[in-house]
Amino acid sequence: MSRKKTKPQSDEIIFLGTGGARYVIAKQLRATGGIFFRLGGKNVLVDPGPGSYLRLLSYLPEFNAEKIDAIILSHKHIDHSADINVYLDVMTKGGFNKNGILLAPRDAFGAGGVIFNYLLDFLNQIIYIKEGLEFKIGELRFTFPIRHQHRVETYGFKLYYKNTTVSYITDTKYFPELIDVYQADIMIINLIKLEPSEIDHLAVPECAEIIKSIKPRVAIITHFGMTMLRAGPWNIARALKKKTGITVLAAEDGKHYELNKLLSY
Repeated sequence: MSRKKTKPQSDEIIFLGTGGARYVIAKQLRATGGIFFRLGGKNVLVDPGPGSYLRLLSYLPEFNAEKIDAIILSHKHIDHSADINVYLDVMTKGGFNKNGILLAPRDAFGAGGVIFNYLLDFLNQIIYIKEGLEFKIGELRFTFPIRHQHRVETYGFKLYYKNTTVSYITDTKYFPELIDVYQADIMIINLIKLEPSEIDHLAVPECAEIIKSIKPRVAIITHFGMTMLRAGPWNIARALKKKTGITVLAAEDGKHYELNKLLSY
């Protein structure tokens, strides 16, 4: 009897949660689970916020979290980091299977940090993110080009895979250098609010400026706060497309975005 052939895993980006900010977290109006990259046979989890592990079990029921190769924490705020220790324990079988790589800013560790010290011995490698860091795993190459202007030490990244680039602009105040360092085919932007304010997060007009200047093939907005949800992220995505001429998608909880389809825009 012939064995059933296993279907190759598609290269994809999965949103385990598209919500951000205090009120959205408290009410779970959108999930707050972060982003999961499954590319080139590697599994990289980014910013596992509150409920992330439950969302992983829901959205990828056949996936074993012990197969996570690396976790990237952009910064230590709770909407990005609440489930980090759960994952570190699960992926290492509570320390019985030394496994995985953790990348995070230095202030996420130790006193004032969010990562339990006893879990660190369970990992294969710990890397402190700093400006200019380059990290390779398999066919994936990550660069962390610039420190963001945020209340704690914060870094986005640019991902190189085959002939494709993906940039992740995490929480930050707008500053022009973002445009210089995040040129990419696919751009993921954390867009918490409608209008600019003193709070150090991007707003819609600033997001439009970034998209219009970088001109990616496609931009995906995510990490929505309350004003974004009231306005309807899909409405904002349409308005951004009209303003910039670039396809803009509003990320959805649990949605799997195949890389080839994103590159077809």
